[in-house]
Amino acid sequence: MKANTSLHTGLLLVVGLWAGEAMAWGQQGTALVAELTQRQLAPQARAEATRLLGLIKQSELATVANWAGNLDKNPQTRELWEKTRDERRVPYQADDCQYQPPRDCPGGVCTVAAIERNQATLADPEAPDQARLMALLFLLQHVADIHSPLNNSFKDDQGGEGFPVRAGNRNYNLRQVWDDFLLSTAKLDIGAYADKLHKDLPAAGAASPAEWSQESCRIVRDADIYPKAVSTRKLPTRQYDDNDDGGIDYAAKNLEYNRTGKEYSRGDKLMNENTKRGNDTIDARYMKKFVPLAEQRVELAAARLARLLDQALTAGQPAR
Repeated sequence: MKANTSLHTGLLLVVGLWAGEAMAWGQQGTALVAELTQRQLAPQARAEATRLLGLIKQSELATVANWAGNLDKNPQTRELWEKTRDERRVPYQADDCQYQPPRDCPGGVCTVAAIERNQATLADPEAPDQARLMALLFLLQHVADIHSPLNNSFKDDQGGEGFPVRAGNRNYNLRQVWDDFLLSTAKLDIGAYADKLHKDLPAAGAASPAEWSQESCRIVRDADIYPKAVSTRKLPTRQYDDNDDGGIDYAAKNLEYNRTGKEYSRGDKLMNENTKRGNDTIDARYMKKFVPLAEQRVELAAARLARLLDQALTAGQPAR
């Protein structure tokens, strides 16, 4: 499949689409990383990003941030999805959280290697514009992915999808909590949330994708993000339980995820629920503890992506 065809077909499908299967902070978090990144770009890099996005008649990174995560939504881009879907995570084989490529990225199929490959393409002035644009779009997704703890895990539970939890007397899995609930507690659209976080952004710190992934793995290992009391109830068979009147089926309703200010997941409700249900594993205390961590990872992802793009976009800019 030609890159040009994949880009235009995929973007027709996902530009403005915030519903669907969520990964790496969900659709909201990935767009938030992109919005914060664009605000931090140096002028020359911002101009080059705008030029590349202009090839598909776009101008905002946040608008196209979820392109790579939605390639499976159209038969014409499914081949590209199958080729790249396993690049969305780093499957550590041990809890030492020391990234070892032969062990944790066999065949170069993981997020660390994907970032390195796409960074090299974006920084290559000889690469065609379409290839550089595709590299930019993948970098938006992959740098968000690598800062999501559950995407960098040694646990055998499909990134938290196989770990059942109870919240508000309903059944979920841990992945849903981290993808859909934590950031939705702010009850802000992407622009307003970026305004809030942009006031106090951290220094980028660690420079390499391997270091970013190791940080995320250590959070899985050391930060108690896995509730100690595991629900014995079955995992939900759909995005949310049939009886869950608090969850929202975004795919079915085709809602704009947390942008309209009208619809939210259970995250904002759980933040204020101080129930004492003995069988709940996710409650207000859990939410209040980990929302700041989720926001910090989004902030770091944006700061680091901005630094990466400043270098790659500038280096790869064709000679005029």
